[in-house]
Amino acid sequence: MSILNQHKKIFSLVQVELEKLGFSEFKHDSVFYSFYAKKNEGLLSYLISFHLSTKDITLNYVRGYIMVNPVNKILKQFIPDLSDNNELITLKNHINGGKQEDFKKINEHLKTQKTGDYIMAIIDHIKKIDLPFFNKYPTLEAINQEIINKVPEEDYFEWFLGASLNKIIIIMKLCNNEAL
Repeated sequence: MSILNQHKKIFSLVQVELEKLGFSEFKHDSVFYSFYAKKNEGLLSYLISFHLSTKDITLNYVRGYIMVNPVNKILKQFIPDLSDNNELITLKNHINGGKQEDFKKINEHLKTQKTGDYIMAIIDHIKKIDLPFFNKYPTLEAINQEIINKVPEEDYFEWFLGASLNKIIIIMKLCNNEAL
C-alpha cells in the first residue's frame, strides 16, 4: 500500500473519532502529509492539525489552533487574501501540541501492529493537550482576559500567529479592553 493510501486510512480512522468529539469539517492535504479537523462553536473555530511522516505513518506532530471569526472578518478588510493559515489562525496552543517525547510514545503503538491502538493514542493525545486548550478559551473574552491581560507583552508572539499585533489590537477593541 502506498504512503498516500496509508495516510488516507489513518486520517479516515482519526476522522471517525474526531466526529465523536464534535468536529465536522475535515481536509486532507497530501502535499504536506497532513490532516485538518475543524469544529465551529459560535464566534470561534477550533482546528486540529496533525502531520505524518513522508516515509511512513509515524506521527510528526499534532497542534491545536483557535480561529476567531470576528477578528478574521476585520482583518479581511485590510488583507484581502486572508487564506494563509497563519493569518486565519488567531491563537495557537502555547505548548505547541505537546513534546516530541509524546509523539514518540504515540508512535510506539505502531510496533504492536494494532492500528486501533495507534488511533486511540492520537485521540488520547488530542483529549489531553488540545481539548483542554480549547476549553480554556471558549470565548473572545477569555482570550482577552487570560492571555492579553495576563501574558507579558513580549510573549504574545508565542500565542498569536501571522499579523499578531493586529489580531491583539482587534481583540482588545472588540472586548473594550481598558489597556487599549
